Amino acid sequence: MKRTAEGALTIIGIVLNVLMIVGVFLMSALFSDPTVQQDIETEFQNDPALAEAGIDPAMITDWFANLGVFFNVVVIISTILSLIAVFAMKRNKKPKLAGGLLIASALVVGVATLLIGWLPALLFLIAGIMCFARKPKVVEDPYQRTDDEMRPL
Repeated sequence: MKRTAEGALTIIGIVLNVLMIVGVFLMSALFSDPTVQQDIETEFQNDPALAEAGIDPAMITDWFANLGVFFNVVVIISTILSLIAVFAMKRNKKPKLAGGLLIASALVVGVATLLIGWLPALLFLIAGIMCFARKPKVVEDPYQRTDDEMRPL
């Protein structure tokens, strides 16, 4: 049995994960730019509510940088799990293992990113459930004897 649908859903989820990794990498590069940090500081100084609250602009940029690293690590782990699942379901070798890995990947990317990665999580979850639900076709051998048939003399 071919597992084309599961493979397609998984590949689309992997592509979305890679796009998220690139996007977060670009955002972290943007926040590490000194001109952007200076613009954030001037905006914080212009807003009296933020200045009275005692929020430090450097703390905000550091927080975004750390959050970006965590986000990328989580999405990379999810991508690795889903790539292993693709190779496990190739030629219908181990569909149960692939289904478990895909559900784990869905939980990792969905929960750890606080549902920012909801679309790849949904795709991995659907593909994982399909790996568990679809059973291989049983081909009967017409020459195999069953006990309830009469044997010829």
